Amino acid sequence: MGVSAIGQRISATTIRHVTATIAVFVALFFILYGPPLTDRLSAAAHRQCNRMTGSDYRDYRLVWRTTTFSGVDRPHWVCVDLARPQRPARSLGWWAGV
Repeated sequence: MGVSAIGQRISATTIRHVTATIAVFVALFFILYGPPLTDRLSAAAHRQCNRMTGSDYRDYRLVWRTTTFSGVDRPHWVCVDLARPQRPARSLGWWAGV
């Protein structure tokens, strides 16, 4: 029986498992943190929030809420109307109308 000095070869099963694991982590990262990092999704959320607050770009704040170490929350955009602070913040959801 021979002994290899460099170890065993990588099998096809190992490659499939590594590829699947990386794909799951990338998908999970995109679901939790992708929309604020993606220009198109972020711009769509800004347009929708601006429209909901009366089309004045200085009167709203858009916040991305997601799961953090301090709390568990589903990923979504929150639009706060600064001109009318008595109104509750509105959730735009994850997909803000691209």
